[in-house]
Amino acid sequence: MNQIASQNAPSPKVVVPHFIFGALTWLMVTILIIFHPEAFTQHYFNAELLAITHLLVLGWITMIIFGALYQLLPVIMEVKLYSETLAKISFLLMAIGTILLSLAFWHFSFGPLMFIAGISIVISVSLFVANALLTAHSSNKNVIERTFIVSSVIWLLFTVLAGLTLAINLSHPFLKVSHVELLKLHAHAGLVGWFVQLIIGVSSKLLPMFMVSHHVNTKKLNFSFYTINIGLPIGIIALYLQYKIGVVFSAIMVVAGIVGYLSFLLASYKKRVKKQLDIGMKQSALSFVFLVIPLFLIFTLLLNIDFLNRLTLPLSVAYGSAIVIGFITSLVMGQTYKTLPFIVWLKVYQGKVGKVILPLPKDLYSEKLAIAQVWLFAIGFGFLLIGISTTNTTLVMVSGILLLLSVAFYNLNILKIVLHKPTNE
Repeated sequence: MNQIASQNAPSPKVVVPHFIFGALTWLMVTILIIFHPEAFTQHYFNAELLAITHLLVLGWITMIIFGALYQLLPVIMEVKLYSETLAKISFLLMAIGTILLSLAFWHFSFGPLMFIAGISIVISVSLFVANALLTAHSSNKNVIERTFIVSSVIWLLFTVLAGLTLAINLSHPFLKVSHVELLKLHAHAGLVGWFVQLIIGVSSKLLPMFMVSHHVNTKKLNFSFYTINIGLPIGIIALYLQYKIGVVFSAIMVVAGIVGYLSFLLASYKKRVKKQLDIGMKQSALSFVFLVIPLFLIFTLLLNIDFLNRLTLPLSVAYGSAIVIGFITSLVMGQTYKTLPFIVWLKVYQGKVGKVILPLPKDLYSEKLAIAQVWLFAIGFGFLLIGISTTNTTLVMVSGILLLLSVAFYNLNILKIVLHKPTNE
């Protein structure tokens, strides 16, 4: 695991601000859930839910992923990050753009504020993509993990450009397809093209490393890459043309790719040398249990079962929430405990290894807080799904309170890690 803190690692000043901003944004989202639970019980195209969703996917998840990737790309590709300066500029533009965009959505304002926010985010993502691709280009490690990461950042650029196009279309309509249908296109490009592929690329390298799993066959990952990257473009084109058979075929292809990836993880788990999983890995494992929910819901929604037709809207919101909050957020929170402690540990104790007795990276955070965080998160997420599915704002509010407590514990651990001072040993 010390590979995370490699000699190619960038300065913590590049990485750590992403984790702090992301954690605080996630905390703000839980407060919004408490005070605006109705956002989750209406049609998904409502001002509050759009603002909350973009805070989640940009200010929380994408921000954390950017920071983590700046640390992990040198590990996966065995080269230094191309530019720390580009990373810092990208962080500032993403932070500003996310705040402005969320305000624009909250007030349902499609004027200059949204345009400025969109441009800021597009430039931020373009700098990130350039940094990632130039880092990858300088590496001669032609492995499937690298391929997934490169593909995911290209899909990210497509997603934000599509988002900017949709923002322009809201104020100056020029696309013939319904904006609600275009929103589905934009969302799935981001969820599957960016998040899922990025998760596969990074976790297929890190999770076997954390579990100490050796000689795991990566052919299933090759299958996953091709099925996802064939299925997703077909789905996007089919959504645009309103061709349902194409959407169903796309869903089958993408789900098959995800199942192939899960099969790879299961094989890694069975071959693990490290039998006892720590709290970070337990929450990561929980996230893959939650992944089953949206995989089930997508086909429920596509099949148009008669007695479920009246539940189409709440199940659509539940589907998106299960991916963003259940799967991705849970995984990000879990993996924070596998990456951030090493980053800070390296900064604090570099040069002291082997000379004095040092704490372990896991000693930089409170395991009791982390355990409480996981339990509160799991229960809160359960209440959220039930509240959304039954359009019960009280249950959504209760879920917000439980998630707020969970994220508060998460933030306390983040602060405990980043403010860690060297021991006197």
